[in-house]
Amino acid sequence: MTGRLLGGLLAAGLVMGTAGTGHAAPADSRTAAAASVQTSATAAKAATYPQVYLNTVVNQWTHWAPDYYDSTHAGWLYAGSNYFYCIKEGVYYSDNGRRSRYWLLTDDDSGNRNVYVSEVYLDQWGWDNVYSLLDYC
Repeated sequence: MTGRLLGGLLAAGLVMGTAGTGHAAPADSRTAAAASVQTSATAAKAATYPQVYLNTVVNQWTHWAPDYYDSTHAGWLYAGSNYFYCIKEGVYYSDNGRRSRYWLLTDDDSGNRNVYVSEVYLDQWGWDNVYSLLDYC
């Protein structure tokens, strides 16, 4: 229940353009360690995929894992043309009139590498074509 509530609050913040502002909970050492292991494993994979540019329609949080949880918040990816490496199945996320469990691996505008964003914020063309453009991670 708490996860749904937090997810709903996060989604509401994203719609209003305030997502992530003051919402990030401090990560404990287990979360940081898990993110570090996951990120280094993903880093090797990202290098093997080409960069595919797609347009995103909102500024959004990036995450160390393919989910929307505060504990995995990494940084920000700004709206506009962004490159992505691959697509990965993760936690379902709903916003922007869409629902998906697929997350895109990218490098964010905060300087973090190998982080995930939900595909729900792709423009219509990206939403329609993402599966034919990106390989699965």
